[in-house]
Amino acid sequence: MFRKIIKTKYNLYLIVFLLLTCNVKAQNTTNSIYSRGGYGLETFKGFSSQMALGGSGIASNNPWNLNYSNPASNAALRLTVFTAGINGMYKQQLNFADTVSEMNGSFGYIALGFPVTKWWGLSFGLIPYTGVGYNVKDTVAYAKQNIAGTYKGSGGLNKLYLANGLNPFKIFSDSIMRGFSVGFNTEFTFGSINNEEYRDFLGSDTTYYLNILNNTYHSYNGVSFLIGAQHTINIKDDTKLTLGFSYGLKGRLNTQSTLSSERYFRTSSASNKVDTAYYLNSQKTIGYLPSQYCFGFNVQMGPKINYTLEYKVVKWGKDSISGNLNNLKDSRIIAAGIQYYPNSQSPDGFFNHAYYRLGFKNTVMPFYLNNLQIQEHALTAGIGIPFRKSVSTVNIGIELGRRGTVLDKMVKEKYILLNVGLSINDRWFIKSKYD
Repeated sequence: MFRKIIKTKYNLYLIVFLLLTCNVKAQNTTNSIYSRGGYGLETFKGFSSQMALGGSGIASNNPWNLNYSNPASNAALRLTVFTAGINGMYKQQLNFADTVSEMNGSFGYIALGFPVTKWWGLSFGLIPYTGVGYNVKDTVAYAKQNIAGTYKGSGGLNKLYLANGLNPFKIFSDSIMRGFSVGFNTEFTFGSINNEEYRDFLGSDTTYYLNILNNTYHSYNGVSFLIGAQHTINIKDDTKLTLGFSYGLKGRLNTQSTLSSERYFRTSSASNKVDTAYYLNSQKTIGYLPSQYCFGFNVQMGPKINYTLEYKVVKWGKDSISGNLNNLKDSRIIAAGIQYYPNSQSPDGFFNHAYYRLGFKNTVMPFYLNNLQIQEHALTAGIGIPFRKSVSTVNIGIELGRRGTVLDKMVKEKYILLNVGLSINDRWFIKSKYD
């Protein structure tokens, strides 16, 4: 009877959270000038517990939480885990003359994982991959006439993934390789990106000048693969060291494009289309997702303290998106975090049973502008609030970051990202030995 009450409570929490998620826009709500390059900004920061640790997780293999960074971690799952999250962001964009602020919300992630056997764990989910959102204006002189250019972009890419983690050495209790696991992700990437370019003649006598709108719409889909490995070593009775590594293979994206060029009059109250100068529908090309590699370590010092550190390289420069470099370089990420769990023996006390997390991240982004590769720096923090008498948690993570510079008339962005995630553990797919 008590178990049925607990399950009903979990289901109620799950329904409420999913309803909240549905009220947040499912698409990416990125608004950044730096999303003009490539496929846009990489938007996924990891599941909530990961995000609060600087996004690090290549060597983490918690049996109660999912970890997208390394598929080998699924081998450690002991219970079924459902996790979902939503994001909220406040951002300031600064240049040499102006400051613009905005707030938005977006879909975070949703995933499910469970142990299939003692040595095999499986998970699958939906995560955002990149986001495109910008609105940029400039003015140029042409034949003694000023022309205003407006550039807009929207859309992004998402990933459906299926991850398997295997540790066959668990069958042999005395094996020195008992702490070794491998895994692989199969990922289906899909989405669309729309880019608009407006060219408007300026001046009081240009009402009946023909202006131009160039529009490019790309839709994408393709399959890619990620492999990973972890090995846990017992240093002392209560201290464990885990090494992690992953390698993502270069992926292929089927790209279908629609290109158009329209002419229009701009009046004080509206824009009146005149004709379509050019239209090309369903042009098929091949794009690519970059290969990548990541390695790092995790130190678990008893139940209380956990340290993690990782280094990641994404080969945006070498594995170009469409046959040319597109001003992209390889990106590099250093991330680290620490988690503290008081683990009081007392059954009471909220603060004694919460997980406290801190982290940082330094990213050399792939965008190369004005002979400068853009960088991003961020500090992270979070708390994991467990359900009473359960390993299920509500995870809250916050990231304070900045990217870019105001030098050479460029843009600096400052942001505060809040993620709220739910991680529910239960025996949904595990057969009971006793009724």
